[in-house]
Amino acid sequence: MLWLWGINVRYFERTGVRYDVCFSSKDQKYLLHSREIFQSAGMATTVALTSSAVFCTHCLLQQDRAASLHPPLMYACILALLLLPLDFAFKETRMFFSTTLFRVATPFRHMSWADFLLADVLTSLAKPLSDCERALCHLLSGPVMLPHSTDQMCGSSSWTIPAGLSLPYLWRLCQCLRTWRDTGNTGQAFNALKYSTAFPVIVLSAINFQVSDADWNRFWKPIWLAAAFLNSAYSYYWDIERDWEIAFFSSPSDQKWMGLKEPILKDKLQYPRTFYVYLMMSNLVLRLAWTYKLSPHLRQNLLTVLIFTLLEVFRRFQWMFVRIEVELRKLQVSKPEVGQLVPALPPQEIIDADELVPI
Repeated sequence: MLWLWGINVRYFERTGVRYDVCFSSKDQKYLLHSREIFQSAGMATTVALTSSAVFCTHCLLQQDRAASLHPPLMYACILALLLLPLDFAFKETRMFFSTTLFRVATPFRHMSWADFLLADVLTSLAKPLSDCERALCHLLSGPVMLPHSTDQMCGSSSWTIPAGLSLPYLWRLCQCLRTWRDTGNTGQAFNALKYSTAFPVIVLSAINFQVSDADWNRFWKPIWLAAAFLNSAYSYYWDIERDWEIAFFSSPSDQKWMGLKEPILKDKLQYPRTFYVYLMMSNLVLRLAWTYKLSPHLRQNLLTVLIFTLLEVFRRFQWMFVRIEVELRKLQVSKPEVGQLVPALPPQEIIDADELVPI
């Protein structure tokens, strides 16, 4: 995700998008340039790949004791890169990230835009975070090279797996409720409701390990499918109508495109219109795939799990472009003194206003 955020920032830098204005003036000084983000991502990747390569080498040589040292060492090195208050590797930004992560995990205070953005990204990383939680459980409760010895405590039938999956959604839900209380914005209540729809999917999926196959197929599976559809549909609606402010469901167009009603876009666009249509279509597919990572009982195929996890990270990466565009346009309206934050399309790409109404 850090590599993809670097690509986001590189694009914003090259096109003159003032993405930094989304953050508070206090937080802006901690933001890194794209080159520095790539350096940080490279360091973390180097640590992970080096540790994995040495681990595999020890396993091939049947040196289990030496191999068992590498997982905890890798986690310790990554935590050190994030948390150690030493003057190396962008210390101030690392401390800012750690502080923001703590604020996200304790969502009982006023929320900044950095808090919101990190919490939203963490919902896309729920599966990797759950895997880290499972790995740490094995490290703390039994021999690292004998994971089956701790399956009862750390395996798929354990309550710790759905609990780890639920945490990012719980944090985001609490943020929405706190913002609703502070501002009175009822939209935040509906946003909280959106995050609450993830919990039935996670819990019902975990039930699969506690009941027989016959009971699951006869009673629990239809309920799980209904919960998964509700979660995906609600999340997709929110992406389009609220996060991206594309009027597709609330104000459908009379014109059609490929047999479907065309979305209504703003009269000033940062990207070509085809990009927004692509986002809507790809986001629908990726939102449906998102259900896979919320369901522990669908994880037997490790390669499939990896692919779906990467797809969700990619969905969040492309979501970021339009979400930041929308936030900057809101700031341009509420604070005209900040000037133009989002450059419009070049003149040759701007279409007549009458044509922009349907899309």
